[in-house]
Amino acid sequence: MKKYILIVSLLILPLYSQSITAGYDISFGIVGEIGKAEITYIHDEDDYTVYVHAWTTGMASVLSKNREEEYISQGSIVKGILRPDVFVKYRKNDSAVKSSVYLFNYDAQEVMLLQSKEELVNSTQFNVDTMKTVTVQNKTFSHTEELFEFFAKDDLLSLFFNTQKILPTLEEGQKIHFTAIGSKSPGGIIDIIVPEGKVRQELLTLMADEEAKLITVIINQDIFQSEKGELHVNFDRDYLAKDVLLKDVIMFGDIRGIRTCQTVEN
Repeated sequence: MKKYILIVSLLILPLYSQSITAGYDISFGIVGEIGKAEITYIHDEDDYTVYVHAWTTGMASVLSKNREEEYISQGSIVKGILRPDVFVKYRKNDSAVKSSVYLFNYDAQEVMLLQSKEELVNSTQFNVDTMKTVTVQNKTFSHTEELFEFFAKDDLLSLFFNTQKILPTLEEGQKIHFTAIGSKSPGGIIDIIVPEGKVRQELLTLMADEEAKLITVIINQDIFQSEKGELHVNFDRDYLAKDVLLKDVIMFGDIRGIRTCQTVEN
């Protein structure tokens, strides 16, 4: 459940301010709220940091053992484009902590992946004092370093920030292909489409916004019932996402993310 919340949380901030923080409520149909997300973008001269924190709430938190995730993209700004040096995924719940660190090498056109995992593992043993079998909890740790399977100039966060610069130039029905480190789709491919026709009209009605600036992100993952999962994003006039709809999630249906707060510091 938690990874769905994070997917909904990724398309959010523009590039013209020094610091922007936005909060989102994530809900599922009649179940109501299942999580929250907060995203912060900070830049200082030629450097930037994007930080995403998402967590489950209520019954979703209980079922996921208080699961949380954090994404961090950090690097430089070159001619208005975010160029990541490191991308971090950090996931935890009550029984495990996992981290993935992607290091970009632009000269060699390579990405190094460092992964670590700390987990509580249950095992049984016979207690000779009580003459009973008891459950023992042990902590395990693993760490790996390897060259990632492909190179890309973007990670998931920098990609969606960078694509916002070209959104005003796109026409209805237009489709663009991108590649991003951190995407689980084959080869890291992400497709962005500007919805048109009947689909566009349905989204405008659903989001109650006749002047919405809409894009659809195709996510090729097995979490979707449909052949291609669709993430619909409604931007405001400054291309800041205010309404996000993740369709056809297996066992869940549609998941919705709505912006609830925003602060800007220049």
